[in-house]
Amino acid sequence: MDRLTRSPRELEDVIDLHDRHGVQLATCGSEIDLSTPTGRLIARTLGAAARHEAEHKGERQRRQSRQAAGQGKAHGARGYGHTRDRAQVVEAEAQVRECARRALAGESVKGLAVALNDQGILTMTGRQWTRQALRAVLISARISGRREYRPTDSYQPGHRPLTGPITAAGMWPQIISPEDSDRLRALLGDSSRLRPANRSYRYLLSGVFRCGVCGTPIRGRAHAGRARYQCVKQPGRPGCGKIAVFADLAEAEARDKILTALNESPGLLGALLAKQQAAAAGADSDDPGARLRAIDERRDELAAAWAAGEISRKEWATAKRVLDGQASQIESRINRSARARALAEFAALTGDMWQRWEDPAMTTSARRALIEACVIAIDVRPATPGRRWDADRIQPVWIA
Repeated sequence: MDRLTRSPRELEDVIDLHDRHGVQLATCGSEIDLSTPTGRLIARTLGAAARHEAEHKGERQRRQSRQAAGQGKAHGARGYGHTRDRAQVVEAEAQVRECARRALAGESVKGLAVALNDQGILTMTGRQWTRQALRAVLISARISGRREYRPTDSYQPGHRPLTGPITAAGMWPQIISPEDSDRLRALLGDSSRLRPANRSYRYLLSGVFRCGVCGTPIRGRAHAGRARYQCVKQPGRPGCGKIAVFADLAEAEARDKILTALNESPGLLGALLAKQQAAAAGADSDDPGARLRAIDERRDELAAAWAAGEISRKEWATAKRVLDGQASQIESRINRSARARALAEFAALTGDMWQRWEDPAMTTSARRALIEACVIAIDVRPATPGRRWDADRIQPVWIA
């Protein structure tokens, strides 16, 4: 009977179907006949015993899994980037290190997957990369030499958690550092949270450019087949609609002004780097991903308490604002870390500032992170009548 149904509840459904449609059900040996009260009693007794044994078996397996996780033992199939026993790094698959660097610099996981497919780099199973597959590799604690454990009792209906608590460290060779892994897990580990560092920008400085009239961040959009940045005035938007500038001219001018400042002030790059690193360090060294997950759990507890009538809506809203503020601070710290990384990598390149800007390592996301590390915003002032292009329209607002 435990092969026909997996729980007493399912057995009752089978019996209801028998009664409703009059179908005669019996085992091959005719030991259990659901058409008789005695047969149903035997079926229910055997089903309850089978369920009891299945639950005990599951409990033993979970206990063994927890013990193996605590000891740092490898589990499951071979992970991308490591050999089956995880004793060595597979260098042919170590490009995950470059993917991690670019993701921390702000490049989208989808864009990275497309780049891997364009280079002919496939997954372990010989398939093309998807956003979900690459994200699973990047947020895995395994690539930082650590073991994580995701207990089955933490699963939600139809949803398996993407990350779990770290149970052991330094168990096998690292592909990326634990610090970078923690940042990736915080950035990519929650699919319900959208962070700026996880977006793919079609326009390099969308949101960095700011209207010089009303102060609203302006976005890129196409106009008559040509890209430009525009302060849009629409219902629900605070823009004034008085500023527009062609994207190629504005981006080139902003780039030249920032690179010129970095080139003419040798100490500026180092000062900006020190400032961003200090801001990214924060007050402690806790795992930001774990702290964000803890905040999400407290939000759920708040919602459950309000639904149960234990707290009022005002109390719920007040507590939620506090938690939202804490989450915002952690996310800001993660973003500052990405900017500090972009500055450090830019400083490590060779050549003058413009040669470094054109280096293949400077992806669109890396360039944007570099600019965000240098300026608060870039103001776009109104055009001067009668002039084709006025370079003074583009005015960076430097970070003090």
